[in-house]
Amino acid sequence: MNPVYLIHDRELDPASLRLPWRGIRLTAEVVAACVALFAAHAGAADTYPVGDPPLPSLTEPGQTQAPAVYRARREALMKAIGEGVAVIYAEGEEDGDGYRQGSDFFYLTGVHEENAILVLAPKERTYREFLLLPNRDPEAERWTGEREPLGAGLRQKYGFEKIYRIDRLMTLVMGLAMRSPVLWQVMTPEAAGEKKPADLELYNKISAKLTGVSTRPLPYTLAEMRSRHSPDEIALMQRAVRISEAGFRAAVLEIRPGAAEGRVEAEAERVWKSSGARRPAYASIVGSGPNSTILHYPRSERVMQAGELILLDMAAEFAHYAADITRTLPVSGKFTPRQREIYNVVLKAQKAAFAKVKPGVYIEDLDTTARQVIEEAGYGDFFSHGLGHFVGLDVHDAGAYERPLAAGMVITLEPGIYLPAENFGVRIEDDVLVTETGAKILTDGLPREADEIEKWLADRPTKPEKP
Repeated sequence: MNPVYLIHDRELDPASLRLPWRGIRLTAEVVAACVALFAAHAGAADTYPVGDPPLPSLTEPGQTQAPAVYRARREALMKAIGEGVAVIYAEGEEDGDGYRQGSDFFYLTGVHEENAILVLAPKERTYREFLLLPNRDPEAERWTGEREPLGAGLRQKYGFEKIYRIDRLMTLVMGLAMRSPVLWQVMTPEAAGEKKPADLELYNKISAKLTGVSTRPLPYTLAEMRSRHSPDEIALMQRAVRISEAGFRAAVLEIRPGAAEGRVEAEAERVWKSSGARRPAYASIVGSGPNSTILHYPRSERVMQAGELILLDMAAEFAHYAADITRTLPVSGKFTPRQREIYNVVLKAQKAAFAKVKPGVYIEDLDTTARQVIEEAGYGDFFSHGLGHFVGLDVHDAGAYERPLAAGMVITLEPGIYLPAENFGVRIEDDVLVTETGAKILTDGLPREADEIEKWLADRPTKPEKP
């Protein structure tokens, strides 16, 4: 059976194609070669396996889903709360690609506005959810763009019947707390830093004015909701993976002795953005030679040398969902015997962990499995980090690590061995979906076996030298 390719979301079956001007039938091999060459040179992340799940409908420019999706999530959270009031702050951040909304807030609202606030009151009879937005500032909007006024258009856009300005927050929450006097801390506070969380600051002020109001934590609930992904979320994550893989395929054209690490990183990120990603999912790690032993090497400024390895830990974010991929490649195209030995130990550890992924298993048990393989090979002291983490709206996503895995969760498996005395390290990282019966590797579009990697590098199209 011939393979079928998906280009610009349309099927391409080589058996159905002819070159009419010459009457030559295209074979599967010819089409595959053309697709690979096109993807490598153009970084076309819109070439996807037909078996990938279809994307949900997204609204631009924010790459958001329909308001009903976020409303259903709010309803699920209110059902878990049952009573009282919960206040969730936006808490987004500016980065080099603009403002990125806080993930808890985005998960529940799909709203991108800075400094927005969500209020939930599950016991209210009529209106149980409220969106509060900052006041408009005409002078600031001359610099940052005009914001929409409150009204029917904004209510329809966001799916809220009640949208206020944030100066009504205190009055609103006090009134709700008088009728149901429990204030819920839904968001997990950052462990670092001295600043008190914004929700607790508000709750303290309300408790100082109202007697009988209690503040309670709601551990794990929102994290568990976020970690168990819907089919639409999995489709978005799969697309983030495919875009990331296209960046890898373009980036490997820059891997050769005498080239700079930065060119590898820049080529990958160029492809991601040209393919619909708005930003990297995290700061790319591109380290060759001794830099491959630095877990979060930040600079990508070294020149690659013959015989070295280069470690690429980099991925894109699409529609707010992250991918997370690492590959370790030989700069000269071939592993040395010593490099291959270490590479195969790391790969064996990853395979051993993957074989145990299924609902009911704990992440720490997977870590133990991988670590045992590396320890038995004599390199336990050189595996200096955990095996993996949840992936979703954040690359290190929310999740209850103390609880067993469940279908719909996505985790990374990323064992590594780092040998500074030998100037090389190896890490292999893949995104794994927990299914009802086991697991599926989402990042299956890039080689992992040492022989496959060498073939990948050997088959690269020749790229002209750049100044």
